[in-house]
Amino acid sequence: MNNTKQYRDQQEAKQLQNRISSFMRDFKVGTLPHGNGIRKLRGVSPLILFTAIFSLPFEGVNFFQAIVRNPNLGFKKDAAYDFLKNPKHNWRKFMLKLVAVVVRFFDVLTSEEREKVLIFDDSTYDRSRSKVVELLAWIYDHNSGRNLKGFKLLTLGWSDGNSFLPLDFVLCSSTKSDKRL
Repeated sequence: MNNTKQYRDQQEAKQLQNRISSFMRDFKVGTLPHGNGIRKLRGVSPLILFTAIFSLPFEGVNFFQAIVRNPNLGFKKDAAYDFLKNPKHNWRKFMLKLVAVVVRFFDVLTSEEREKVLIFDDSTYDRSRSKVVELLAWIYDHNSGRNLKGFKLLTLGWSDGNSFLPLDFVLCSSTKSDKRL
């Protein structure tokens, strides 16, 4: 009984990796990093690092479990941290170029009559339990009608009525210094 479950889990993991590899190949994700300042200086390829980090939410594991505590990867945790925090990597441009490729793909699949729109959303990012967070501020939440500690998450997205793709986002604090904690 246990062998059957283990075999099924292995097959699901292989299918997930095949889907992620297919996405990376079909949308040419491997060509996007170089144009956005994401280059290999030493060690493992940026695409391998990106693929490992990109697949984490789909596998249902967090960064610490999958990268930091996993000795079977072809790279160490420092390589992943350096990859993510490098100031020369233009992640916003990377995301915009990737979304542009996906939007062109969606555009082929949808009819001409379908409305395509840009959506601005200013969701509240609640950090009420936090005490020491840079630029944490008191903000007014229009949905609940109360003030809370947190940020405004301003997101620009593209939608065709069924799909939503984020184009860009910014985490906003209060401009008033007396509102910042």
